[in-house]
Amino acid sequence: MTKLRRPSSAATAAQTRAYATRPEVLAPQLRAEIATVPASPHGRPALIVVMGLPGVGKSHCARILCGRLGAAHVASDELRSRLFIAASYADEENRAVFAAATAIVDGLLGEGHRVVVDATNLMARNRAGTVAAARSRGIPVLYVRITATDGDARGRLASRRAGRADGDHSEADERIYERMRLQPFEPPAEGFLELVNGPD
Repeated sequence: MTKLRRPSSAATAAQTRAYATRPEVLAPQLRAEIATVPASPHGRPALIVVMGLPGVGKSHCARILCGRLGAAHVASDELRSRLFIAASYADEENRAVFAAATAIVDGLLGEGHRVVVDATNLMARNRAGTVAAARSRGIPVLYVRITATDGDARGRLASRRAGRADGDHSEADERIYERMRLQPFEPPAEGFLELVNGPD
């Protein structure tokens, strides 16, 4: 399969808007490249929305959940790394990433899969698309917030800067962590489970 061609420098505003407004064009190839999908659906479909700051260990916890639930794993970090060669985590870029995630999640739910969507998801607008996809199909949604101490999160980010582990696609650093940490968390009205992730 031909890999998606990413821009040779940071994506322009026009490219980013195009990704955000036409996610269905890229979704099939993105799904093939990034989504870990069971060979067949396992049990009744459900959407598990993982939330948390960079460095708290969301992807590690999401992979454990996928293994135990027989769920597909859709990670925003992998989507971002495929779409943008120099991630900025700006609002326009986030809209493009979450639009692509929504298109992929909607397809997987339509096939009857359980899906874990792995992203910061701290803002309601970023969760809205995937949640609406599940609601429109009458599929239940569960929210899981991953937290860690400030020291543990910073330690993981420092380790990432020193050398990226296999399977780590996040480009978030301490600067992104600080910016997101100062933003208010918008909890889902339905409530959520909170898992405290200890040191590695």
